[in-house]
Order: sequence, then C-alpha cells, then structure tokens
Amino acid sequence: MLDLLQHWQLVTRPFEATWDTRFFFRSTSHQEALDRLAYVVQEGGMNIGMLTGEIGCGKTLTRAVLQASLPAQEHHVIALENSGFAFEDLLAALLRRLGPQGLEIPPSQLARLDLLETLLIKQAQEGRQVVVMLDEAQDMSMQTLHELRWLTNLNGAGQNLITILLIGQPNLRPMVQSCTDVDQRVGLRYHLQPLSLEVLPEYLAHRLHVAGHPHGLLFDASAIAQLHELTRGVPRTVNRLAKLALEYGWTKDAHQITGSHVNAVAQDIALHQAVPLAA
Repeated sequence: MLDLLQHWQLVTRPFEATWDTRFFFRSTSHQEALDRLAYVVQEGGMNIGMLTGEIGCGKTLTRAVLQASLPAQEHHVIALENSGFAFEDLLAALLRRLGPQGLEIPPSQLARLDLLETLLIKQAQEGRQVVVMLDEAQDMSMQTLHELRWLTNLNGAGQNLITILLIGQPNLRPMVQSCTDVDQRVGLRYHLQPLSLEVLPEYLAHRLHVAGHPHGLLFDASAIAQLHELTRGVPRTVNRLAKLALEYGWTKDAHQITGSHVNAVAQDIALHQAVPLAA
C-alpha cells in the first residue's frame, strides 16, 4: 500500500498547523487585512494598527506574511507571540531586541523608556523603521494596554519612531475602546473574516497545490459543503478536519474525499472530545 503522500500525489502534508507562509491563502478578507497592516507600516505616521479575528482565522499567518514582506534594511521588526506581560517587561523585551548583546536593562520604567527612545532614534538614523507586532494582544492587562501610550509618545524631532500592531481575538476591540488614550491612537483597524462556502474550494485547492498535488481537486462538492458546515469556514478547523479526512480516505483507498469521509471523521471527533468541532 502506498503511503499517504504517495497515495494523494503530494510531496508534503497540506493541512499541518504551521506558519509556513507558502500556504497563505489570499481570500478577499485576508488580502485586505494584509494590505491594511502594510499600509500602517508604510505610512509611518500612524501610531497603532489593530487586527482582530476569531480563534483560528489566520491572524498569526497574516502577520507572518507581512513580516516576511518587509525589507530588513528598512525595517526592524519585533514580533512577540504572547502579550500577557507587564509593561515594564514589554520594555525589557524591546530593549533586548533593539540593543547590543548583553545590554544592561535599567531597573526603572522611566530609565527603560529613555533608553528605548535612544535606541529607536539610532534605528531611525540608520534608515530603519521599528515595527512591533504584539500577538494575542487580548491577553494584555488593561494597565499594560493603557501604558502603551508611552511608546507612541516616543519621537525624535517630531518623527514617529515606532509602529505598533495589535493582533488578537474579538474581545480586543472593546478592550481598546475602553482605553481612550490608546483608542485615539489606533489609526487603522480591521476584523478578519472566516472563509465563505464559495471560496473554500479555492482554499483547499491552494493548499493542496502548494503541497505538490497537480490540480488540487481532492475534495468533491459534498465534502466541501460538509467541511464548511462543520467548521464555519474557520481555516484552522478546516485544516484539522481536512487533514483527518485525507488520512481516513487513504485508509479506504479513496481517490477523492467525499462528504461521507468528512462526516465519518467528524463523528469520530465528536465521540472522543467534549467540545464541538467548531467551538
């Protein structure tokens, strides 16, 4: 019996939970999110941009694609995967990323801000824009969120020295709105949408094609309909179910995934877990 990749004419697995930017699918919503975040960075005068979306909608991959697109000679990008720390710890993390190896971190918040401003000015003089990407920003405490305004106040000769991108789940929006000082500094915000039923076939075909399949048409119409109904078009959940459907179809020596394959996998998941597939 052929192994799974050989059976499906693939060179790599198409639905793994990775940040491989080759698999980024430019749906209307994802492309718009990418374009808006890029505009915040390129415009330079905006203090903060904000991207929100449900869990698994592709926020982090969108951020990774943006990060990869920014020339290193023009941008110093600092991407933090978790934002659930105090403001003084955020300052320390930024100083370590911007300063020389072994940089001594000052003990006081004021001293850290002063040193950060010095390092930001140095980056600007060398022609690089500092972009800070804060993922999982909904985990930030209200105090830390409120204190972000101190970063936006850093400037050299009237030049904005730092651009902040807040990336998080939908509850980030009311958090920011309740913090007036920060909310007024958000120059652009966008909410990432799940995949529609109409675009889901293209999404699946794209990932299969990137993984080496000659045409990417391994899921028939009934499978696609079932995938969308069960996952609500959330990419991470689609990937999980599609991956399992390919494995199940392989064990059945199928040549295309049908709705019955998807249903069988979904029923097995429901049997062995306490939460719904699309929860």
